Amino acid sequence: MRPELIEVMRDQVRTIHRAVTGADAVLAEPSNGEWDAPLEEVTRRFAELETLVRGDPFVSELVPPFSFTPPLDVFSNGDQVIVELAVPGVDQADLKVEVQDGWVVASGIRRKPASPCRFSHAEIPRGPFFRAFRVPVSVQPDPDFALDRGLLQIRLKRTTSHEEGEQTHATVTT
Repeated sequence: MRPELIEVMRDQVRTIHRAVTGADAVLAEPSNGEWDAPLEEVTRRFAELETLVRGDPFVSELVPPFSFTPPLDVFSNGDQVIVELAVPGVDQADLKVEVQDGWVVASGIRRKPASPCRFSHAEIPRGPFFRAFRVPVSVQPDPDFALDRGLLQIRLKRTTSHEEGEQTHATVTT
C-alpha cells in the first residue's frame, strides 16, 4: 500500500497548503517514478507536519485529521465470529483484511473527494486506518468480508467446537 499511502500523504500536504496560503500547492514529482527517501523518513516528516497543523486551531479546522481508528464490534453467531468496523466513505478496493496467529488486521484508506477542494470546516478523517484485534477462539485464516453502507463485516469461521452460551471477547489494539 506504499504508493497509495504516499499519494494520500501528498493530498494532505496539498490540503494543508491550501488552508495556510489559500492557493493550490505544486508538489514535486519523483524523477524516475520512485522517491529517494525511505518510507520511514517520509512518514516521520509527515507526522511532524501533522503535529504542527494540529497545534494551530485555525489551520486544523480547515484540514481533516489524517488517520483514524474505526470503532468495532465483535460477536458470535453459531460457528462464526463476526467483526464489524465502521468505515464510512471507504471503498472496498481500499480495504485489506488478514488473519494471522489469532490476530485479525483490518486496514485501508479513506480518500478525499476526487476533485481538489477547499474545506471550510473539516472533522471527518481522511487517510489510512489500521485496526488489529485478537480473537480468543481458533478461526480459519481466510475470512469473508463485505462492505455495506460503510459497515465492514468480517466473518471468521471457528475451527474448534464451542460450548453453548460461550461469549466471544476480543482484545482490541489501536
